[in-house]
Amino acid sequence: MNQLQAKLTRDHEELDALLQRLAEDVEAPAGGALEATWSDFESRLVRHLQAEERFLLPLVEASNPEEVARTRAEHARIRDSIAELGVAIELHTARKSDIDELIRFLREHAKHEDEALYQLAGDKAPVAVQHRIFEDLKHAVRAVIRDVSPGSRARP
Repeated sequence: MNQLQAKLTRDHEELDALLQRLAEDVEAPAGGALEATWSDFESRLVRHLQAEERFLLPLVEASNPEEVARTRAEHARIRDSIAELGVAIELHTARKSDIDELIRFLREHAKHEDEALYQLAGDKAPVAVQHRIFEDLKHAVRAVIRDVSPGSRARP
């Protein structure tokens, strides 16, 4: 496993942990926990998708156009799903089954990326591109931490 593949796989694992917490929060009576977890998850996921689209997909598009087309289509489906789920969370109509479906799809998507896209891209990514991806993901994590630090939108 190359360094890029390891970092992005680790990011998938962190996103999955947030999804698990989301599935727990949707059934918990504590007010605000679901919205806070959703905010963390959504911002991290969007940054992850953007980093892949900006840096990884162009690296493999010429040699693997089908792989890139599949990834872009799945990313569009993910964005649609999180838009719908975000509205349901705001309206307090989100159901665990909706979150479970998102978990299932994102796990399948992550598994495919881990096994195919990341290896292809990691083999072609210059060190500068790898560094930029790492920085983008690190900024996404810091933004979430900043949002939940004392003096800001503290978690319930």
